[in-house]
Amino acid sequence: MNGVINKKLLLALGCLAIFFPGAFLFGFPGVMAVQWQQLLGVEKARIGQLMFFILAGTGCSMYLSGKLQEKITPQGLIFVGTVACGFGVGAVAWASALYHVFAWAFWEGFFSAFVYLPCLTVSQKLFLEQKGLAVGFINLVFGGAAAVMSPVFSILLVNQGYRATCVISMIFAVCTGIVCAFFMRGSAYSFKSVKGLGIALGVGRILTLRSFWCLWCVWALAGAAGVSMVMLCASLGQSLGYDVTQYVMILTGFSMLNGLGRIVFGILADRISKHKILIRVFLMAALAYLLMPFFHNLYVLSLLASVVGLAFGVLFTVSAPLVSECFGLENFGRVFGLVFTAYGFVAGFLGPWMSGVVLRLTHDNFMVVFTGFALFYLIAAILVNQVKRVGCLNEKSPTCGVTK
Repeated sequence: MNGVINKKLLLALGCLAIFFPGAFLFGFPGVMAVQWQQLLGVEKARIGQLMFFILAGTGCSMYLSGKLQEKITPQGLIFVGTVACGFGVGAVAWASALYHVFAWAFWEGFFSAFVYLPCLTVSQKLFLEQKGLAVGFINLVFGGAAAVMSPVFSILLVNQGYRATCVISMIFAVCTGIVCAFFMRGSAYSFKSVKGLGIALGVGRILTLRSFWCLWCVWALAGAAGVSMVMLCASLGQSLGYDVTQYVMILTGFSMLNGLGRIVFGILADRISKHKILIRVFLMAALAYLLMPFFHNLYVLSLLASVVGLAFGVLFTVSAPLVSECFGLENFGRVFGLVFTAYGFVAGFLGPWMSGVVLRLTHDNFMVVFTGFALFYLIAAILVNQVKRVGCLNEKSPTCGVTK
């Protein structure tokens, strides 16, 4: 019984550790977008590019953190990541040029991986028979933190001002990181590797697998379509005449199902085919994007954005146990880190960066952008079915690697 309680406590600590990094990645940019635009005197297309730097930072560090957790304790990585993310938000309070905000975005993305990947790895180690459930809880907090904190950020911004909002956020984030690291000492978060739990694969072998590249492309396309909504919420709401206290509802809707969907579909991933889950939510998100340009009502837009948030959250949650299942838990850190390069370097360019450029060239024609993202989801739905289990003699066999 004590072992069960201890595992649940460690999972709760992992969730707490990832809370503020998730809020800073998925909530802070959407709330602060217009503030930065006015403060720095730049157009919104340029502000939209900051998500590219967040993803680039994550792409640079995800594989690195996967390797580092084999050398040092995940608990140490989590401490460094949470504290660094907190100080980063404090530093951006004094931003006086756009490149300062871009530097903050890269910093947050880089160090969030130091928290996210160790939490995913350890949660799966603790709950070998319920990996989807454990990963679902971590991802619930990672994605859902923005739903909780976006209204808080907006209220602080209106009542306390920009700089105070950043400093207050920094204090809470750093304190949370220190507390989590203290209570993780001497626990399973101090393990250095996951041995004997899968087929050992070298990076060279991983890069030759068709399954890896199909999953890599899924993350590039579905990741671009999903993460872009974080920044598009502000642009869309502003173009329709809503102020920050109103259009934050769109971001909140996105964040709520981004978070809640992670736990629900994490549980389902332990019971039904992960491929079927991903395909169905991708098709739902494609439909939501196709419908979005035809509505101006804030509540309807929030509902449609929540469907995109659902697909975005499910991508994170179901992909993690899918990687463990298809490539082995021993290889999780390396494979997931490599897959994440698609999200970091390609999704950021195809999504937030290019959508800002297209909106500028088409004079805020959201139909063009949303139709493109719907197409991304449709292609991702086709590709995900090609991800097979490693170890089959014939990877091209239609039954190779098909999960429950």
